[in-house]
Amino acid sequence: MNLTRLEFDQARSMHLHFKAQLRSILYGGAVDQVPILSEHECAFGKWMHDHVLPRYSHLPEMQQLEQVHTAIHRCAQKLIGLYDSGSHEAARSGLTDMEGIANELMDLLAGVETQILSSENNDDLVVENRGEKIEEFRTLYQSVNQLEEHIREGIRKDVVYDDSRFRESVEQAPVGIAIFRTRDMVFEMANAMYLELITRPIEAVVGRSLYDVLPEVRELVKPLLDNVWDTVTPHYGNEFPVTLLRHGVPELVYFNFVYQPLKNTKGEIDGVMVAATDVTAAVEAKHSLVESEIQFRNLVMQSPIAMAIFKGKDMVIDMANYTMLKTLWRRSSEEVTGRTLLDVFPELEGQKFPALLQQVFDSGIAHKEKEAIAYVNGPDGMKRFYLDFEYTPLFDLEKNVYGIMATVYDVTERKEQDMALRLSEEKFRVLGETLPQMIWTTDPEGRLNYASKRYFEFTGMTLEQLNGVGWFTVIHPEDLIRNLPVWKDAVAKGIEYQIEHRMKKADGTYRWHLTRTVPQKDTEGNVKMWVGSTTDIHEGKMFIDKLEAEVQARTKELQKSNDDLRNSNEELAQFAYVASHDLQEPLRKIQTFTSRLLETEYKNISDKGKDYFNRMQAAAQRMRQLIEDLLSFSRTSNNGEQLFEYVDLTQVLLRVKEQLSDQIDKKEAVIEYDLLPVLSAIPYQMEQLFMNLLNNALKFSRKGVKPLIKVKMEDNVYTLVGGLPHHKITIADNGIGFDPQFSERIFQVFQRLHVRNQFEGTGIGLAICKKIMDNHKGVITAEGFPDQGSVFTLLFPVA
Repeated sequence: MNLTRLEFDQARSMHLHFKAQLRSILYGGAVDQVPILSEHECAFGKWMHDHVLPRYSHLPEMQQLEQVHTAIHRCAQKLIGLYDSGSHEAARSGLTDMEGIANELMDLLAGVETQILSSENNDDLVVENRGEKIEEFRTLYQSVNQLEEHIREGIRKDVVYDDSRFRESVEQAPVGIAIFRTRDMVFEMANAMYLELITRPIEAVVGRSLYDVLPEVRELVKPLLDNVWDTVTPHYGNEFPVTLLRHGVPELVYFNFVYQPLKNTKGEIDGVMVAATDVTAAVEAKHSLVESEIQFRNLVMQSPIAMAIFKGKDMVIDMANYTMLKTLWRRSSEEVTGRTLLDVFPELEGQKFPALLQQVFDSGIAHKEKEAIAYVNGPDGMKRFYLDFEYTPLFDLEKNVYGIMATVYDVTERKEQDMALRLSEEKFRVLGETLPQMIWTTDPEGRLNYASKRYFEFTGMTLEQLNGVGWFTVIHPEDLIRNLPVWKDAVAKGIEYQIEHRMKKADGTYRWHLTRTVPQKDTEGNVKMWVGSTTDIHEGKMFIDKLEAEVQARTKELQKSNDDLRNSNEELAQFAYVASHDLQEPLRKIQTFTSRLLETEYKNISDKGKDYFNRMQAAAQRMRQLIEDLLSFSRTSNNGEQLFEYVDLTQVLLRVKEQLSDQIDKKEAVIEYDLLPVLSAIPYQMEQLFMNLLNNALKFSRKGVKPLIKVKMEDNVYTLVGGLPHHKITIADNGIGFDPQFSERIFQVFQRLHVRNQFEGTGIGLAICKKIMDNHKGVITAEGFPDQGSVFTLLFPVA
């Protein structure tokens, strides 16, 4: 006998014995689970790791054999786990999946055996104590045969019965059972339960093919039955959906079933037995439960309260809602789902929460606490929380705890506020005892509940006396009558108040005090308490009374001075206007007679006389210009009777441009402009404003450079002038500019930055511009640099 072949026959028997033990466990048999759960403790595993791998590790198939053997045990662990958790049908249906892995194991085992046998020679067969080895393997072989016979006998006892007893048992079975013969699945028998499931009478099925009786299931079940016939392997169906015609009406039903191949005495398949149970009601109930759970989970996820669900004794995180993930855990759902609580939050080890969860899981009794301190680590570091929480056990249908729902309220902010308030109160009381003011607090209705010692020292009363009628006796009667309505109104409205009053000292004298009171409110706006301070202002009050008397006297004097100044200004303005008019008449005569003399006597006058005449005429012209500018300045300074109306500044600019056309053409100047606003203004002053500014830009142009004047508009500019919106207009030129230090001086009357023989003018034009902007509540500014041009900015308030 070849020892190698015997050894591999033994291995196959070990594997069959393993499958028989697993099947027995899944059907309630009392079998030791250790060899089934551990790939190293089972007989096949010990044989492979102790004998085969050390001897034949050079064969590639040996590594594959080890991997498949491991996969079989993992599958067995999963099925036993399902069975232990109560999912019996799911565990048994998984046997079909494991058969595929088992077949792969057998194929690999046969391949390894063939390679070893083909490589062996006579020397390999000569082993030490060969006779003993052969006897040992013969005994083992007999044991294997006995094991196989025992398994076959067990199968025969479970499946093969006396025909009459078998049929009687089938008829009484609480599940639908039918037996089919031949590959066409011809009914040999069907019990009453099966006939009820398919709603067909016995005479309509026996002797006919399943596919003829139930043509609507052919597409679904024929591939399954063909596979059972071809592989001689059972097929387990769990909650299998199929649409049956019941009484002519299509109906979706769900079945748990097994297709069990039936063998003849030769071990060949000659039929299939079906055992089926209608689980439609359970499936629909489960679907409804699943839908309810989905809705429940949606509610949990959307809850503003932090919530999480833990499963099993290890507290595996089944789900956590958005509030929990964002505010407390600071992690994503993918980072925590499916992991244990301590795996995600190892810092909880040593805190009380894991022990409390375990206590709730073991006892099935809910637990709640308030303001518990928790330290939770996250991407932003360790944080301390104060939590109100409740752990609620979750029960399955058998009333066993399978999980815990945690509901958590983060009260950290409230707790810290309370602690800060208590600390603040302590500081307040310490501060109240050290401040020179009298500090006190009352309840919402105004009853005194605290006062610093200075209050008692000043009044000579106790807290109880002050809470009685004492408070009213401390305040001077006149001040009490005047201030009592203010106090009552403040208490009724919950607003702060401030009053001045005289308070009586313990010696009977009165001193002036200032009392300020502020309400302390809760988050809903209700007054929780009043906090007040009373400060001695007696010396200050006396000084202020004296000062007020002096101020009133000074005010009368100042008012008289202002009236005198106003009258003087009005007289001065009238004088300037009249003087200007009166000066123009003799000036016109001087210019007229000078012109006539030049016309009639010019040729008889010496060259020196001609020069005197020219100088006199130029001086008269300057004098005339000065008088006109003074008149203009006088008009702009006294605009009380001027009427404002809406003025289109674009049209004003175009009129001014037309009036200056000779100068513009002469200097080949270019004026670029934006669309300007329409605003309420004095029309002729706007024209005078733009006339002076454009004329100024043309006058102070650089030699050899064509003037370029840009009038730009920027709307709704918020300025420091009250922070209100303004129209901003800038007039920029490329002229000679000016030193920045003169940006304020150029708006003063008679201020000139250049000598008269260089540029004509009286030095009043820009002063007029400033006066016009003042009249319109606006602002004018100037910026410039030598030989770089000037920029004048106009700011008009938006009406």
